[in-house]
Amino acid sequence: MLLLVAAIAPLRAQESRPLTTDARLHKAPGGAVVGSLVAGAAVTPGQVRGRWIEVAVDGWMPSRSVAAATQQGFDLAVSARGGESIARTAAGAPMGRLRSGALLHKVEENSGWTHVRRSGWLSAAALAAGAGTPAPVAGAPAATVAPGLAAADGDRVEAARAAQVYAVPDGGPMGTIQPGTSGRVLGRSGEWVRMQLEGWVREGDLTAASGGALVGVSAAEVRASPERYIGQTVEWRVQLIALQVADQLRPELPAGQPYLLTRGPLPEPGFVYVIVKSGQLARFRALPPLAELSLRVIIRAAHTRYLATPVVELVSIVEPSATATQ
Repeated sequence: MLLLVAAIAPLRAQESRPLTTDARLHKAPGGAVVGSLVAGAAVTPGQVRGRWIEVAVDGWMPSRSVAAATQQGFDLAVSARGGESIARTAAGAPMGRLRSGALLHKVEENSGWTHVRRSGWLSAAALAAGAGTPAPVAGAPAATVAPGLAAADGDRVEAARAAQVYAVPDGGPMGTIQPGTSGRVLGRSGEWVRMQLEGWVREGDLTAASGGALVGVSAAEVRASPERYIGQTVEWRVQLIALQVADQLRPELPAGQPYLLTRGPLPEPGFVYVIVKSGQLARFRALPPLAELSLRVIIRAAHTRYLATPVVELVSIVEPSATATQ
């Protein structure tokens, strides 16, 4: 009996578990970010160091988006400019996105898709508790929650240290706030907190905002608080994948409704369905493959019945781009 228990225990430690929130994947605890995973993504937990947990990520990526590499024991690297989505199965729904240059182990290749694996570290708070989640190692500091993260929406918080401010999670930095800068919590997405900052600037340094659309709202934030965002106009940057027509699998769209299948909102992994009018299709057909566009859209649904894909309606094209991912 003791031998049987000893044999089963390691197997349980290898069971995959879903993430409870979106989370960034780090090379080491608190180290460089190699990608991001969405809530529900299955990972295999490993050792724990304080508030960090090591996980194994297993999935499929388009073969065109990876290239041979010989670094640090890995044999592949993400070669697509801007990174690439990783799916649980070939051609399946994305469970995350890895950054360009992220190193990978190759498992197999099949019909234009490559099965890859790698380990990384994420916040232990993002992983569902239960069987298969190991306890902290002896001597490791206990997991802590920063005071700002413990605050409820609407509460005031302040920066504990100099911190960069981002328009969207994992996006490019737009500025830096100094220690002690205060603000109000508006929402959360995984380990990210959306803040409203208050301060004074000279009038000559300002110009009128255009359109009144919300900027910097993430898809994860919309899914978490649909009552706050349904009907709101947002500005999202997306990558055009294909022009399609709605069917019974997407009841949130009228049957026969033309829509754009897009990746985004960038740089988030995942997809967005963009409802368009028939008269607008010619403009999108003229764009090059995988063109990136900044769109002003109205959020119609936070997700579909079967997928975590937001449904939005096109208001206007803010900025089309002729660039495509190589």
